[in-house]
Amino acid sequence: MRFRPTLIALAVAAVATAAQAQSSLLNDDPLTLPGRSASTPTPAQPLVKPGIPSRPEQPMAAPAALPAAPAAPAVQDAGRTVRLEQEQAHPSGVAMMLTGITYRADSIIVSASILNRSDRSVSLNRGGSSLVLVDDRGRSHPFVPPADNPEVQVSPRSRVTASFVFAGPLTGNTRSMQLSTNGPSGSRNDRLTSAPAFQFRVPVS
Repeated sequence: MRFRPTLIALAVAAVATAAQAQSSLLNDDPLTLPGRSASTPTPAQPLVKPGIPSRPEQPMAAPAALPAAPAAPAVQDAGRTVRLEQEQAHPSGVAMMLTGITYRADSIIVSASILNRSDRSVSLNRGGSSLVLVDDRGRSHPFVPPADNPEVQVSPRSRVTASFVFAGPLTGNTRSMQLSTNGPSGSRNDRLTSAPAFQFRVPVS
């Protein structure tokens, strides 16, 4: 029949077209095949830094208040000082001069200079309790001896300056004070004594 070659040619053409279509589908990008949803592309940089979880911003805490500066120490009571120029010489070769007396709220301080011309050491507080300060009413102010020299020893051939501290305060009706060294155990005229006795009467004002 005359129509057979034409039908065969159409069939061959249809088969070729179907093969081309199938080949075209196999070569397409699988991410864009029909029926598949397109994947979201991966960003070049991560949105959150690895190791740090994403969280809302927290308000910054207020800095801790600094501790208040310590209060300045109170100024020490300077007291009231009376200038003195009283000097006595002892036959043993010791001379003692009072240069001032300071009255404070808690103590009384006598400033003095002692010269020992002798060849022996002398003491002004023999026994540790013979240097005394007594007011004109008979009230005694105990001596506060230095820890390193409680008997107030003065080396031979030497001159020293001293501040004798006595317990205070001074009472309001006192008019004068008497300072004595070595008390009853000392001597006022023995040239060989190592405990010379001195007595000074000093004003309050």
